[in-house]
Amino acid sequence: MDRRTVLRAGAGAGAGLAAGLWAPAGWATAAARPAARKDRDWAGLKQLLRGRLYFPGDPQFAALNLPANHLYSHRLPAAIACPRSHEDVLATVEWAGRNVISVVPRSGGHSYAGYSTSDGGLLVHLGGMRDVTVKGTTLTVGAGARDLDVHTALKDTGLLLPGGRCPDVGVSGLVLGGGIGLTTRSHGLTCDSLTGTTVVTGDAYTARCDENSNAELFWACRGGAGGNFGINTSFTFDLHPVRKATAWFDLSWDRKDAAPALKRLGELIADPRHRKNLTCQFGLRTAGGARVYAQGLFFGPERTLRQLVTLLRPGRSAIGTAGIRECVHRFYETSPGAPYVSSSIVAGQDLGAAVADELVDALGSWKQASPASRATVSFFAMGGADTALRPTDTAYVHRDATFVVDLAAYWSDTDPAPVSDAGRQQLRALYRGLSRTLGTDAYQNFPDPGLKNWQTAYYGKNYARLQTVKKTVDPGRLFGYPQGIAPA
Repeated sequence: MDRRTVLRAGAGAGAGLAAGLWAPAGWATAAARPAARKDRDWAGLKQLLRGRLYFPGDPQFAALNLPANHLYSHRLPAAIACPRSHEDVLATVEWAGRNVISVVPRSGGHSYAGYSTSDGGLLVHLGGMRDVTVKGTTLTVGAGARDLDVHTALKDTGLLLPGGRCPDVGVSGLVLGGGIGLTTRSHGLTCDSLTGTTVVTGDAYTARCDENSNAELFWACRGGAGGNFGINTSFTFDLHPVRKATAWFDLSWDRKDAAPALKRLGELIADPRHRKNLTCQFGLRTAGGARVYAQGLFFGPERTLRQLVTLLRPGRSAIGTAGIRECVHRFYETSPGAPYVSSSIVAGQDLGAAVADELVDALGSWKQASPASRATVSFFAMGGADTALRPTDTAYVHRDATFVVDLAAYWSDTDPAPVSDAGRQQLRALYRGLSRTLGTDAYQNFPDPGLKNWQTAYYGKNYARLQTVKKTVDPGRLFGYPQGIAPA
């Protein structure tokens, strides 16, 4: 049986290779941490790379190391490798295996839980591999491409890749965890458009994956989350043609109208007539009280959208039509550039009146511990094109979701510990209350390091199959983090 057959079947031909040999730096016990920097052949790695290799103290090291969530900015890798090609990545992974050091890939650096950071390991920064190519309705992107790179390449093409909400989010992390955003209900998850990917696996094998070749690894790359099986060096997607002019809406309500607004939004989104033509992100933000916002797209006549908005009775509204690129750009959210904590809930039921009331009460009474401290609760409407596949068709299991809820508390880099402690405590209380009603399933691209039973919450019954893939392609756990897939 050859290696391609093994990956397709998910069998364990490579299972005995160094299984359990060592634990990755950054989350292993102190006794299991790898040797110090001086004990490794860094000169050898430098010679192998066409790209650059940086060490602590080098001029560009701090900027390269800074993650989007500043809560994890203290983590210090032994070095940062900046590959420029697939061959660079392969050489880096081979070197890391020989030198027994954990590898953490970074595309956009947006991991909520800091899983694209490293303490003592080798951080592989993929920002030098941001190439984007469009041929007909096929899109190919490099490992370091960002959401904005894709939208720029698709300008004036009338084509869409369902992407995220942040211009600087990495396509790699987005698609590997599933990929939700403003066009999920209309065009599916990002991973649903994936047709192929090339992976340098944990045992330094180049796997070219699609539905027919290395199919089990391809399945795992559609929702199994980044940093688990290796480094994906390229992705190929099918693109979606869209209307020349798409209707958009941007609505808000004051605190006094917040609860009724949430109830009406929930009813509209649950309406089966609009599950695929109406997309929406809505929620509450603390800033002078709980204010409700709703933003989204309508793939239909603008006059119909205006009729729907009238039923919502917003305090302030803006409605218009534009090309899909302009619509997506209108609602881009840039990285906060601050420390924060986050939790998520994948809800399989419609938004009820009790949940709306609880949210408004909790956010309205949120205690602001500093001028910079704040909280947000965001609902991503699901239940449209994302339901076209079954839970087992891809590693992303949440195919019956109605909403993905993102809860976050922020503060500033200079706030003292009591401020962050207050935010954490209030967020945890809010999560406990909502999870009693909405359940404890969670979205793997919004990871919560304090989540219990995360294996089931993120992956459901697909976790065991992911473990088999892990055992096959990375038996020695060269790639790993606290909530990383463990080998079967």
